[in-house]
Amino acid sequence: MPIVFPFDPNIERAATIPARLYNDPVYLELEMERVFAHTWQLVGRVDQVAEHGQFLTAQVGNDSIVVLRDGDTLRGFHNVCLHRAGPVAHGCGKRNTMQCRYHGWTYGLDGALQRAPGMEGVESFKPADMHLVPVKVTTWGPLVFANLDGKAPPLTDMMEDIPSRVQAFGCEQMQYVMSRSWDIACNWKVDSDNFLEGYHVPVVHPGLHKELDMDHYRVEPHRYFSIQHAPLRPVHGGNPDRIYDPSTTDSPEALYLWMFPNIMLNVYLGQMQTNVVIPLGHDRCRVVFDWYATNPPVDAATDPAWTKLLAFSADVQDEDIEICESVQRNLRSRVYDRGRYSARHENGVHHFHSLLHEFLT
Repeated sequence: MPIVFPFDPNIERAATIPARLYNDPVYLELEMERVFAHTWQLVGRVDQVAEHGQFLTAQVGNDSIVVLRDGDTLRGFHNVCLHRAGPVAHGCGKRNTMQCRYHGWTYGLDGALQRAPGMEGVESFKPADMHLVPVKVTTWGPLVFANLDGKAPPLTDMMEDIPSRVQAFGCEQMQYVMSRSWDIACNWKVDSDNFLEGYHVPVVHPGLHKELDMDHYRVEPHRYFSIQHAPLRPVHGGNPDRIYDPSTTDSPEALYLWMFPNIMLNVYLGQMQTNVVIPLGHDRCRVVFDWYATNPPVDAATDPAWTKLLAFSADVQDEDIEICESVQRNLRSRVYDRGRYSARHENGVHHFHSLLHEFLT
């Protein structure tokens, strides 16, 4: 079976990527090495590492990492003790050192080995050589990003003009509200494909279709990201069934931003949802939503506006899960290999596949 697959940059001629990219574990390993190990990944929140000693852990592809605050400096390391590969941090919290729970090797917040019990008399053992391996980390607004590739360009290169595009929404000043996650029986790319087009909205999401003006929906691809512009339908007569009221804002549209390979930002009406798709296997993924708001509620679980919003979001997500899992099952059919793109509606999906082809081949 060839690993390399053909891809046509002209969407009007192009066929979609082969079904084997969604079904064969070989491709997931390639993606871990060639995509996830070389791209910026959203790994946490600034408020989790705001104070000296605060840390968080995350999984980036096949690699566990730890991000921490050391005085005024934000640091990232591979979460791997250099003795026998035990983890030096778990979950999130606040400590003045990192200690491996396997044999007790202890590292400072700067990654330097401070204590290695039982290593007395070991020839050529130099604690100064046993420094945790660093990872590039940075922030944008309330978000923390990491990149395993020490030679990777800055996050700003990937984001390009995203900050100015969303400046009117105040994303960089928004505060964290809450998180939810879903485990889905589909390849991570099936979920990403689904996010990157509004073509399915009238059929799969009747409730969302009432909120968005799909006649003026458009996708704007850039080098490493794309933006879906979704104007909000006007509300007439105080319709109680409507969720979004564009008359309450100077920016009466929803922006759905995607950054290669798996980061999504949904921005509208004073709020932002981050949506990260994490591969769990070649046919499984986890979708993690974090909500941020300009004026966060005291308690989203009891705030009437937020309970309505969260219930609506859950309905949309359930609809997406159902269709994505059905697609994953059908991608194993003996009658399907490659389809065709709608040149009008699926340029975002084609753009994603072009980057995937670039990184993999």
